[in-house]
Amino acid sequence: MKKILAGFLCLLIFLPLYSLLITAQEEVAPQEKVFFISLEGMIDGGLYSSVERRTKIALAEKPTRIIFEIDTYGGRLEPAFDISEYIAGITEEVRTVAYIPKKAISARALIAVSCNEIAMGPQAEIGDCEPIIPSAEGGYKTAGEKIQTVLRTKFRKFAEKNGYPTYLAEAMVTSEMEVYEIFTEDSPEGRFVTDRELKEMTEEETKKIKSKKLIVEKGKLLTMHAGEAKEYGFAKYIVKDRDELLEQYGIKAGQAETLEVNWSEDMVRFLESIAPILLGVGLVAIWMELKTPGVGLPGMIGVLCLATVFLSKYMVGLAEVPEMVIFALGMMLLAVEVLVLPGFGLFGLAGISLMLVGLVLAFQDFLVPQTPYHYEELRINLLQIFSSMIGSIVVMAILVRYLPGMPLFGRLVLRASEEAALGFETVPVVSKGTLIGKRGYALSTLRPSGRADFGGEVMDVVTRGEYIEANQMVEVVEVQGNRVVVRPI
Repeated sequence: MKKILAGFLCLLIFLPLYSLLITAQEEVAPQEKVFFISLEGMIDGGLYSSVERRTKIALAEKPTRIIFEIDTYGGRLEPAFDISEYIAGITEEVRTVAYIPKKAISARALIAVSCNEIAMGPQAEIGDCEPIIPSAEGGYKTAGEKIQTVLRTKFRKFAEKNGYPTYLAEAMVTSEMEVYEIFTEDSPEGRFVTDRELKEMTEEETKKIKSKKLIVEKGKLLTMHAGEAKEYGFAKYIVKDRDELLEQYGIKAGQAETLEVNWSEDMVRFLESIAPILLGVGLVAIWMELKTPGVGLPGMIGVLCLATVFLSKYMVGLAEVPEMVIFALGMMLLAVEVLVLPGFGLFGLAGISLMLVGLVLAFQDFLVPQTPYHYEELRINLLQIFSSMIGSIVVMAILVRYLPGMPLFGRLVLRASEEAALGFETVPVVSKGTLIGKRGYALSTLRPSGRADFGGEVMDVVTRGEYIEANQMVEVVEVQGNRVVVRPI
């Protein structure tokens, strides 16, 4: 009896202590942390940089889930590849969820499938990721098999990793697949097969098929609404908003945090989208500056536009310092051709070539194309750059034609007639034989062009790049038409 009483007293004493210990442990235990990261607007390099930045912030907090809310217009494949690979590479300790309120069509579907789980809105859709490219006739056309096979491989890889139906994932990309869902004695829950697999089944395997259902027929791309996506194993939940999604995971609203896009990322993405326009404006402004003496407003506008083009590409990870240096060197060579060496020769061709190379490299993140998509992106970049250049040339031609009549720009064009009565004279063509070897002195500093006196005859001269002070002796070494080349002596 005494032992029973002693045991009862011990129970009364230690039970409250045990309850207090459990309560303390629950209070100390960390709460589950979840982050929302929205993907909005066009899928481009700027979006990838933004997603990467925000994901790193989220991962530093050691969350249990990161929910990527997909609400974009689709976009370029290369950034979509980068985003999906980055999400797929997130540590397995953090579950990734694609939340699709409305649509995940085109490149958005690839990003969704790269996540561990998918949640969709009641009216949401997913699928139709056939790659398209601009056509020569205008509009768009379906990309070739070389690009489709790369995209199919991405879908298949992510589907296998995250447990989605592989054949259906591939059917979002190509219309050449016909997929059935069959129910057999061995798989009463059903499995997906292609029409080719059905044809290759043995008679014994065919007899085991209890029923089959055509999911997507050949010639059509797979696009699923939320109910179908859940039925076929893509969508885990169908929810009306974020709160209901958190509720499905047993997470309180206070445990979720949204990481927003900052203003600088929005600005960079906008500038990148209008880069071809800025390029054309910059080229026209630089041309206007070369046509006017001194450094004025057109020059500042041109430099600002071109600098903005390269800055926007640099901020999204495309342009680097070498590309900027190549372009600047090209502009310097072109300026030498226009200002110092009249005509159109080696310096002009080299300058234009370097400018083109610098621009092309600034519009892409690879040096030499290695994949079918690289070749396609190179073609698109060349099309954009040449369109900007052709557009700028057209604007220059219009300005040459109509600029004199504009009050603001009339001073840029000489409108007075150079008549003899006003003191204008025709410059005689100098004789090559009589000038070569002739000596004189520089009337002005030659850097490299200026004026020199040869026994009382004043001429416009140019050096081969040397800098010659005024009053220094010079000698004529070359004559090309009215162009007199001298050297110091």
